[in-house]
Amino acid sequence: MKILNFIHVMLAQAFYGWAMSEINPMHPDVPRIMRRQIELADKAQRLFA
Repeated sequence: MKILNFIHVMLAQAFYGWAMSEINPMHPDVPRIMRRQIELADKAQRLFA
């Protein structure tokens, strides 16, 4: 199960990284995307801590 969670986190991080490169910096969802990227990084770190 830990591996599936890790795969999900890695795919989500890749998606949000792509979204940040494609989205207009003035778009209202940018802070939410950035917050989600931080949450995913923390989750990935906790999975294998």
